[in-house]
Amino acid sequence: MTLPRLLAIAIAFSLSACQPQSGKEAATTATPQAATRSTHAITGTAIYLERIQMPPGASLQVRLIDNQLADTPQAVLAQVKLDNAAGPPYAFTLPYDAAKLRPDGQYGLLAGLYGPDGKLWFVTDTRAPVVPTDNTPVDLRMVRVVDDGNAAAGDIRYWQCGEVRIGAALNNMTDSGTDRVTLSLSGRRLQLPHAVAASGARYADAAGNEFWTKGDSGTLTLAGEAKRDCKQTDTPSPWDEARKRGVGFRAVGSEPGWYVEVGMGEAPALHAQLDYGARKIDIVRAQPLKGGSGFSGKTANGTAIELRIERKPCSDAMSGERFDASAELKAGGQSYRGCGAFLAD
Repeated sequence: MTLPRLLAIAIAFSLSACQPQSGKEAATTATPQAATRSTHAITGTAIYLERIQMPPGASLQVRLIDNQLADTPQAVLAQVKLDNAAGPPYAFTLPYDAAKLRPDGQYGLLAGLYGPDGKLWFVTDTRAPVVPTDNTPVDLRMVRVVDDGNAAAGDIRYWQCGEVRIGAALNNMTDSGTDRVTLSLSGRRLQLPHAVAASGARYADAAGNEFWTKGDSGTLTLAGEAKRDCKQTDTPSPWDEARKRGVGFRAVGSEPGWYVEVGMGEAPALHAQLDYGARKIDIVRAQPLKGGSGFSGKTANGTAIELRIERKPCSDAMSGERFDASAELKAGGQSYRGCGAFLAD
């Protein structure tokens, strides 16, 4: 899948109370000066856990968000920028105007770490709850931002949602939070825009798809299906792993359990494991069927293999997963039916 490139939004920051300075000293002393002259400020620390060194000229931006105005131009009540942000932890002081607070207001903090070219590298994936008047330091944890799905394994968080394992990649950042999430599930990708939520990170669309996380747990609701409880995991799904290996098409089936993987190119390699792994099939150069409807070939011992693919909705009876294609594999007189996906789409 080809997605739009990540849009890094650079936000200008200035405080009239700050005295002009230059170089790195200006970046590290501007915030304390502003805090001294302001009677209201939020302090805290932002970190990320990945072992990545930011390039020179990186900057940290922290925003105070009115949650009840999220996704509107009025959502940002205050913001501060720390230039020359070399490495975590990043201590910040965020002055704000107390007159903008409401008695029953709900507020959150967002942090974004930008490279010298304005590209967003790390971001808080949810608004951290904060009571501005508490004067309690806030700890913000940032995660790596994905460049529209073309990311390394460390850029994606994996979740086990019932029988379905998914990958969740953050894309873009607006003034009120991350703009959308890209979910990889069952060999396909689903983009969901950011949605308003009282707590956690919620993404949803008009079709009824929703992904809502709070820490290392959450829920996944796919249109027309029951809600699934999710827990974060370190293991990607077989579909994500196959995509990384360059597999172009993958299909699975049950009773008996089987799967097939087809590579890329005009004469791709075909590998299948049948009968719960008891039979293994390999074709070095599979030949495409007419109209792109599948592949055929023979194994080294002469067994004829034919894989027929039809682009139509398919549902796995065991897991309940939905796929964009159906598949039938014929091997030596036996037929195996299942569902699959074109991973290179």
